[in-house]
Amino acid sequence: MRKHWKLLTALGAVILVIAVAVVLLNPPAPAAKQDDPSSLQASGKFGFPVSGVKIGEGGTKTASDGKTITGYNGSCDSAAQAAANYAHLLRDVNVKTWAQQKKVLSEVSKPGPWTVNATIAGEVVAGSKDLPPGAFADGWFIRSDVPAGGMYRIASCDEKKKAVVQVFVGSLDAQTQTVPVANFGTLTMELGWDEDWKITDAMPRVDDPDFGGRVKDKGPVGSVAGDPTGSIPTLTSELVDSLFKDTSHEGWVEYANAKR
Repeated sequence: MRKHWKLLTALGAVILVIAVAVVLLNPPAPAAKQDDPSSLQASGKFGFPVSGVKIGEGGTKTASDGKTITGYNGSCDSAAQAAANYAHLLRDVNVKTWAQQKKVLSEVSKPGPWTVNATIAGEVVAGSKDLPPGAFADGWFIRSDVPAGGMYRIASCDEKKKAVVQVFVGSLDAQTQTVPVANFGTLTMELGWDEDWKITDAMPRVDDPDFGGRVKDKGPVGSVAGDPTGSIPTLTSELVDSLFKDTSHEGWVEYANAKR
């Protein structure tokens, strides 16, 4: 039992690291493009602009898992699509599929110091001899749902060069003796161009909340109040207000196929 609590304590710290989210310092405003926040009207249910960009689209190929989309055209819209389609590789932890997930992450990224933060939760869980307490639904410990959050913010982007993108996602996180708890959080990643968008940095450390000066405030994050139900609720105005309590709405855009 003591071993399990040590494991859960370590994973709790990891989940906190994963949830840390921040946005780039204000750059000079570029010319508005079709899906730039400045050119979109606040037409969504919660007052955010709605983009034409869809989760699960944008590329022409798939990684070795047969589902992670790759092969983007290098536009800033495609960076927003790549960030959404890569998000599960940074958030999910499943004991049974971790080895494959780690392999796919290596296919769509360039290794660096950030890789430790991005893989530590999975390494801890997968390295345990026993299935961690609280694991649910055939080996899951953290399972993301990108459309449940369904928003993105492009902090900076230079087509076919570099982009810093935040993705707001939902997830189910394991607990010890109850059903998994629903959370919402922001994943921040830097993408570099190498004939495709590749993750070159991600997962800001707790001691580096401004992502090396590339961001200006934390993204929305928080757990769902009340008793856990084992499912991720559809966002409401009240929940959005709670999650955005300490962060700006500025720049956030809804994906066209967000769950609402």
